[in-house]
Amino acid sequence: MVRNKSACVVLLFSLFLSFGLLCSAKDFPGRRGDDDPSKRYEDCRRRCEWDTRGQKEQQQCEESCKSQYGEKGQQQRHRPEDPQRRYEECQQECRQQEERQQPQCQQRCLKRFEQEQQQSQRQVQECQQHCHQQEQRPEKKQQCVRECREKYQENPWRGEREEEAEEEETEEGEQEQSHNPFHFHRGSFQSRFREEHGNFWVLQRFASRHPILRGINEFRLSILEANPNTFVLPHHCDAEKIYLVTNGRGTLTFLTHENKESYNIVAGVVVGVPAGSTVYLANQDNKEKLIIAVLHRPVNNPGQFEEFFPAGSQRPQSYLRAFSREILEPAFNTRSEQLDELFGGRQSRRRQQGQGMFRKASQEQIRALSQEATSPREKSGERFAFNLLSQTPRYSNQNGRFFEACPREFRQLRDINVTVSALQLNQGSIFVPHYNSKATFVILVTEGNGYAEMVSPHLPRQSSYEEEEEEEEQEKEQEEERRSGQYRKIRSRLSRGDIFVVPANFPVTFVASQNQNLRMTGFGLYNQNINPDHNQRIFVAGKINHVRQWDNQAKELAFGVSSRLVDEIFNNNPQESYFVSRQRQRASE
Repeated sequence: MVRNKSACVVLLFSLFLSFGLLCSAKDFPGRRGDDDPSKRYEDCRRRCEWDTRGQKEQQQCEESCKSQYGEKGQQQRHRPEDPQRRYEECQQECRQQEERQQPQCQQRCLKRFEQEQQQSQRQVQECQQHCHQQEQRPEKKQQCVRECREKYQENPWRGEREEEAEEEETEEGEQEQSHNPFHFHRGSFQSRFREEHGNFWVLQRFASRHPILRGINEFRLSILEANPNTFVLPHHCDAEKIYLVTNGRGTLTFLTHENKESYNIVAGVVVGVPAGSTVYLANQDNKEKLIIAVLHRPVNNPGQFEEFFPAGSQRPQSYLRAFSREILEPAFNTRSEQLDELFGGRQSRRRQQGQGMFRKASQEQIRALSQEATSPREKSGERFAFNLLSQTPRYSNQNGRFFEACPREFRQLRDINVTVSALQLNQGSIFVPHYNSKATFVILVTEGNGYAEMVSPHLPRQSSYEEEEEEEEQEKEQEEERRSGQYRKIRSRLSRGDIFVVPANFPVTFVASQNQNLRMTGFGLYNQNINPDHNQRIFVAGKINHVRQWDNQAKELAFGVSSRLVDEIFNNNPQESYFVSRQRQRASE
C-alpha cells in the first residue's frame, strides 16, 4: 500500500513537472517561432485560457498579452501575404485620413509597395539565374523560369508577367524606376470593386506623383475587367467617359435622355459616353476576359468621380434605397411590400447575396443582350463609337504602326477633349524620339514588353501638388533657374498593365524587346485652356525631323560644327521615318 502511494506521488510529480516544462518552453529563447510575435501572442492567450479562473481574470491576462505582444502580433497575424492586398489596405487607411494628408500617405504606401516589387524582382532574377545554372534541358529550364515568376510575381490583374526585356545597364544620370514619377506600376491602381467575376481598378491621381502632372489632374483613368460570360451592372457616372477596349469582345449598351445605343465591342473600339448616361456591359466570350481602359473627366469635382447603381444589393447598393418610402410609393405607384421585395426585402437580399458589380450570366442571356447591338463603323460617321484600329495608320512601315484619332476628326472625343492612340511596335524596333507640343500622353501597355526612354528637366523634388503649393514661390523660381538647361534620362521597363505618362514637350522614345512585340494604347490629355487641334508631334530623328529644316548658319552656331556634318547625321536615314530597327543598326557596327 505504501509502495503504491509512493508510486502515485512520483507519477503526479512527474506529470506536474512535465506540464510546467511544456508551458515554460513556449517562451524559451531560441525555440522555433520565438521571433514570430503573432505566434507568441497566440501562445500567451492560450495560457490565459488554461491557467486562469473566471472571465474577469482571463480578460486581465489577455490584456497583458496584448500589451506585450498583441499590437505587433495582431498586425502580423492579419497582414495579408499579397503585396497588392497590403497596398490596397494601406490606401484604404489613407482615405480615412484628412484630405490634406492623403497624398503624402498614398506616397508612402506606393513607395513601400515598389520596394516590395523590387525585392520580388531580385528574387526572380536570383531564382532564374539558379535555373540557368542547374537545369540543362531547355524544357526543364523554361519550366523552372516560369515557376520562379509564379512564385514571386503573382498579380491578380496582369496574370503571369511577360518575359523581362533584355537587361539594360543603368547609366549615370538615369532616373531610377523606383523613384520615377511618370511610371505607374500595377500597384498604383486602387480597387473599387474586386470580385469573383470581375474587377474595377482606378489609377491614383496623377498629381499625387509629381506637381508637373497637375495639368491633367482633373482626369482619372480606370481599368474594367469582366470575366467570360459576365454582366456588368447598369450604372451612371458623374463624368464624361471614353471607353477603349484593349482585350476580348462584348456588348456595351448605354441610354441617354434621348435614345438607347448598343455596340458590339472588340479590341480597338472606342465609345464616348456622356455624363449621366446609364451603361451596362456583357462579356460575350467563353474564354477571354473583357478588358477596357476608361478615361473619366468628372463634371462635379475635378479628379473625383462616383458610380450610381439603380440596382444592387449591399456593395454596390441601389441608390433608390436611399429614398424614403413616402417618396418611392407614390413615385412608382407601388405598395411598400413590393418595393421591399425589389430593393431591400429578405428574398431580394438572399437572391443577391454575394453578388456585386459583376454578375455571372448564362449564354442565352448574353446572346439576348447582344441581339440589338451593332458594330461601330470604320470611319467617324458613327455618333458615339468607332474602331481605332480600322482607321488608316497615321505612321506605318515594316517596323511598326501608329493609329490616332483626334477631336477635330471624331466628335465622340470632343466633349471630353482627348486624343486616342494605339502603337504597335514590332520586336526589336524603335519609335524614334519625338515630343508633343500641347498634349500629355497617358500610355497603357496592353501586350508584350520593352522600355521607354524620356528626357526630363531636373525637376524639383518629388512631392504632391498640395506640398508644392506650400513652398515659397521665390524658392521654386530659384530652383528652376539653377536647373534650367540640365536634363536626365528616365528609362522605364514596360510590361503589360504598366502606365507611363509623357508630359507635353518631353522628348521620348519607345523600344520593343528583341523577342516580343510591344502593344500600347494611349490618351492624349490637354489642359482645359488648350485647343487640342493645335497639338503637333515633332520628330527629332528619322527621315522627317525638324533639324533638317534649320538654316545652315543655325546648325553651325548651335552644334559648333559644320552644317555638312549636321546634315550627314540628321539626314543619314533617308528611307526610314517614325519606326526603325535596332537590328539594322547593330548589323552595321
